Amino acid sequence: MNKDDFSADHWTNIHRWYALGGNGHVAAYLRRLDLSVFDAKAPPPKTPAWWDIVSSSRAPEDAELADTLDELGNPTVTTLAEITTRAPSEFAEFLADRRNRRKIQHRLEACDYVPLRNSDANDGLWKINGRRQVIYAKKKLTRRDQLIAAKARYNV
Repeated sequence: MNKDDFSADHWTNIHRWYALGGNGHVAAYLRRLDLSVFDAKAPPPKTPAWWDIVSSSRAPEDAELADTLDELGNPTVTTLAEITTRAPSEFAEFLADRRNRRKIQHRLEACDYVPLRNSDANDGLWKINGRRQVIYAKKKLTRRDQLIAAKARYNV
């Protein structure tokens, strides 16, 4: 609803109703309301409206990245170079654009991948095929398992 859905005197009438005893009616209703099963710490119910709100904040690149990771077989570890080679051309351009570099890590995190830092290198990057790169690993794995997967896949 928006303000145009209400008559010009709607809010004046509401406040008059409160002043003429409406507050007492609200208080009486709340006193009778059973909140014994209410849990303020519980997550909100995932209603269609909740999903609409979640979906409205997602960028189309999230789905394109998820699709590309599916194409790659949702590997345990991957690199941006690998993702770019399998991405549709328009999305590959997005990935290659330096202005989007900071966004890409957030998009990968939304797909459950996190950067795997190389603790043996000052810059934290891995040298793969002669190029320094970030390796992204599945978030659910332990660091040890992430490193094992990276070493197995990239021989680093």
